[in-house]
Amino acid sequence: MAETNTSTLVERDFKLKFGLKFCMLTIAGMLALTIFIFFATAESLGSTYRTAIYTIYNLKVHIFPLMFASFYSVFILAVVTVSIAVISVFFSHKIAGPIYRLEKTLDSVASGDLTVGAHLRTGDQLTVLADEVNAMVRSLNHSVRGCSDALAEIKGCEDRVLGLLAEERPDAEELKEAVNSLKRGIEAYGLATYGFRVKE
Repeated sequence: MAETNTSTLVERDFKLKFGLKFCMLTIAGMLALTIFIFFATAESLGSTYRTAIYTIYNLKVHIFPLMFASFYSVFILAVVTVSIAVISVFFSHKIAGPIYRLEKTLDSVASGDLTVGAHLRTGDQLTVLADEVNAMVRSLNHSVRGCSDALAEIKGCEDRVLGLLAEERPDAEELKEAVNSLKRGIEAYGLATYGFRVKE
């Protein structure tokens, strides 16, 4: 199987789109809030220095209550929060969904089912990992099928050898051929299991 580059499991376009939408939504929310504050506080500071200082102080004291007491500011904040939550859930689903399906596929493989495959939807992420899992399952399926065929051949050859040995005068050529067939079955089994490394 080809080596998987973990940095490409989540496509670059996906990450860029998510980051761009998140930033644009945050900027839009901040801009709307700034415009609201500007118009809410767009009044004259007064004609004297003392009046201006008093107006600035009064604005500082009342700006935060004003921001959250106004229906419009609360509405804007709620819209921005809900929008960010929806975008976050949508994009995280594009990753969480494939992870769940990959987990179910690997559970099936672990239980011995080599007929399964990881099938992702269009637009889902982790397609590289899903392709690697599918290639692994196909490779395991091919190896196990080779082992099964080799064991069936060995079993047939064993029965043939035992049948010949049960005769009073077994034919030497037939016995030799049966033993050679048994040897070929064992070699086929060895080829099917070649490359496997196991831990004791």
